[in-house]
Amino acid sequence: MDIFCVRRLMDRLRFFLRDCEIHGTIRKMFPGTLLEPGVVVKGDLKNLRLGKNVNIQSGTVLHLGGFEWCGNEGRLEIGDDCALAPNCVVFGAGPGGVRIGNRFDCGSGVGIFSSRTDYLLGPHTHVFKPVVIGDDVIVFSNAVIGPGVTIGDGAVVAGGSVVTRDVPAGCFVGGAPAKILRRNLRPPSVRRLEAPRKFAVGSVP
Repeated sequence: MDIFCVRRLMDRLRFFLRDCEIHGTIRKMFPGTLLEPGVVVKGDLKNLRLGKNVNIQSGTVLHLGGFEWCGNEGRLEIGDDCALAPNCVVFGAGPGGVRIGNRFDCGSGVGIFSSRTDYLLGPHTHVFKPVVIGDDVIVFSNAVIGPGVTIGDGAVVAGGSVVTRDVPAGCFVGGAPAKILRRNLRPPSVRRLEAPRKFAVGSVP
């Protein structure tokens, strides 16, 4: 085994141990949080707030800011009973960061960003605008939510959408850029009551 391979293995081990330490700290700060292996957390843990029963699945990246390039600011707040599927990116760097309400249901590969490169000024320049997501919001796989967006309670975002403008409460949006496809969805509490009952195989209703 050559020296290059040894260095790569040592780097991987160092990152693994660092992630284990960070996961342990987060579990102590927010008991009941489920962090699967492979979740990457970057930035200052002081900028993180997690509610009860938060499930963050493998491959997801949480960026909390706290670096010089974002003015040493950042925030990521996730409410109660939220689930982030594998391979999501939640970028809470900069003033305001990302705030997510309760019962957030997030598909795999979703990106949520409170910052972006300012393409008019060129590389290594940034625009920071907070992202606010209300309660009972569903975001399907591979959607992207850009800086400055507010998504109202009970809204639904179709898979693969690019959300650059606010989404009113109770609306279903889709497309790139996302547009309103349907308004006045039934409140989530009503939708849950109307959903078909599910039974295990062999069970009796």
